[in-house]
Amino acid sequence: MDTVTHTLLGAAIGEAILGKRIGRKAMFYGALTSNIPDIDVLGILFLSDSKQLLFHRGITHSIFFLLLISILLGWLTKFWIKDNRVNWKNWTILFLLTMLSHLLLDSLTCYGLGIFEPFNNYRLSFNTIFVADPFYTLPLFIGVLLPFIGNRDSNAISKWNTIGLCISSSYLIFTFITHNYVLRVMKNSFNEQKLVSNDFTVTPTPLNTFLWMGFSNDKEGSWIGYYSIFDKEKKINYFRVQKNDSLLQPFENNESIKNLKQLSKGNYFISKEDSILYFNDIRFGQVSGWNTADAPFAFKFNLNKNAENKRALNRIKYNEPTYEWFTTLVNRIKGK
Repeated sequence: MDTVTHTLLGAAIGEAILGKRIGRKAMFYGALTSNIPDIDVLGILFLSDSKQLLFHRGITHSIFFLLLISILLGWLTKFWIKDNRVNWKNWTILFLLTMLSHLLLDSLTCYGLGIFEPFNNYRLSFNTIFVADPFYTLPLFIGVLLPFIGNRDSNAISKWNTIGLCISSSYLIFTFITHNYVLRVMKNSFNEQKLVSNDFTVTPTPLNTFLWMGFSNDKEGSWIGYYSIFDKEKKINYFRVQKNDSLLQPFENNESIKNLKQLSKGNYFISKEDSILYFNDIRFGQVSGWNTADAPFAFKFNLNKNAENKRALNRIKYNEPTYEWFTTLVNRIKGK
């Protein structure tokens, strides 16, 4: 998830756990520690672009790291922060839950996380929510804001944090229910059209959980389609994207290709534009269109030697102005 959402959820958890004991400081500590797993972004300073993409949400997003850092920080705070109202166990629980919330949210996105590292490089991803979703974030924001600016002695004000957590958590449950419903609809349509593949995945489009992308792979390529829960028809128009693995022959032993294939879990295709080869990770979807095969994909890694790929995953590569892009998205969600 995005940094704002992680920060708000951490603040909300801090308020819920220690707010009555140490006041607004609980929000600050919760917000701060909830973002600790993202220290892996520093890998950009010493890792190649492809390795950094794989390193992100790796070991710093694992259970091993979570337990180690929570216990260590809990022990250290008894020396750093002299406050008789809170003991090291209280701090450890705060750090554990705030960082656990970070792992939980990241596991719900298509990027996933290496929850078992360094013992296993499996990436856990439930594909139920987009990396930024205002329907989830807004209740957290309101729930945290009111206790932060309001009268700390008022029970009515402090309850807003609980309300925000309940609404946002309910929304997460809604995303799982919607995910299962859409998966069933799209798979049924796929099978009715007698299309053949090895698997089937659905993931939400930007900023919502109403319009979903479904894709299915085989050795030669992928079938991709879109479905909104407000669509009147349940027959999905799937389009075909060829994998084009033959274009990778010059990169047979290339480290970047190995890293990208592992990251994408095999959900990729190779495109060629003006003699430049790109590795496209299908899981991140298209940045606009949502109806046509020629709309660009959000993840495009330039395979040319020494190419700049620090923004290979770019969520704002829109050809049209923001208003037009957003209008197109809303209209497609509405089933138009």
